[in-house]
Amino acid sequence: MRQKLRSVLCLFVLLLFLPVSARANGLPTSSIYVSIAGMNDGIVSVALLGNEPCDNPPQNPPEALTAALPDGWYVWDCAPYDGDQVFLWTIPFPSPFRAALLHEDGTVLLTGEAERTRAMQTFTINAQTGEISTSPTGIGLLKQFVCTFMVTLLIEAAVLLLFRLKLYENLKPFLLVNLATQALMTLTYGRILLSVNRSHAFFWAFAIEAVIFVVESLAYARLLRGHTRARRVAYALTANLVSFVIGTLFITPVYSALAHLM
Repeated sequence: MRQKLRSVLCLFVLLLFLPVSARANGLPTSSIYVSIAGMNDGIVSVALLGNEPCDNPPQNPPEALTAALPDGWYVWDCAPYDGDQVFLWTIPFPSPFRAALLHEDGTVLLTGEAERTRAMQTFTINAQTGEISTSPTGIGLLKQFVCTFMVTLLIEAAVLLLFRLKLYENLKPFLLVNLATQALMTLTYGRILLSVNRSHAFFWAFAIEAVIFVVESLAYARLLRGHTRARRVAYALTANLVSFVIGTLFITPVYSALAHLM
C-alpha cells in the first residue's frame, strides 16, 4: 500500500507542471461561449469588444474587424468561427462588452452591449439582427455548478478507491461534503472572477481552496468509515490536490459539452 501511495504522490507532482500552458482550470473560469442563431453562412470569426483598451490584446486581429469598430471600442479577444460555439476568455473581463461577427466579404455585425452575471456563461447572437441574449442567472449558475461538481466527483471517487476506502459505505458523506464545497466555490470564486484582475483572482482561488482543504479534511476525518483517521485526512488533502490539478485540463471541454445540452 505504501508503494501505491508513493506512486500516486509522484503522479501528483508531475501533474503540477502540466497545466501551466492550459487555458482553463479546475475552478470556474472567466469565460463566455458564443452561439450564433439564424443564417450564419459566411461568418469567419467572432470578437469580444471592451470599451477600454485591453492590457493583453490578441495578436494581429483582422484589419476588416478593427476598421469597423466604433469609437471607444477595442478588441479583447478574437476566435475563428467554424459553425460551432466560440470560446472567448480573458481576465479581467470587459464590462460592459460587445461582440462582433466578421463575414467573408469583410462586413462586420456588432451586437448591443451586454453584461456578464457569472464566471462561465453562454450568450446567443442573432446573426441577422445582432441581438445578444443569455439564459437566466439561476440556470447559468446551475450549469456552472454541475460542470465543476461532475469533474470533482469523478476524480475524487477514483482517489477514494486508491486509498482503499469503500465508496458504497461512504457515499453519503462523500456526496454531501462535495456538494457543500462546490457550492461554496461557485458562489464565491465564480463571482470574484467577474470583478478582479488575474493576480487577485488566482490569489482568491488558492485562498478559497485552502479553506476547502481544511473543511474537507475535518469533515472526512469525522464522517468517512474505514482505516485510520490519518488516512482519511490524507485522502481529503490528496483528493483536493488532484481534482484541482486535473480539473485544470478538463473543465473547459466539460462545460462546452454541457453548454450544448442545456
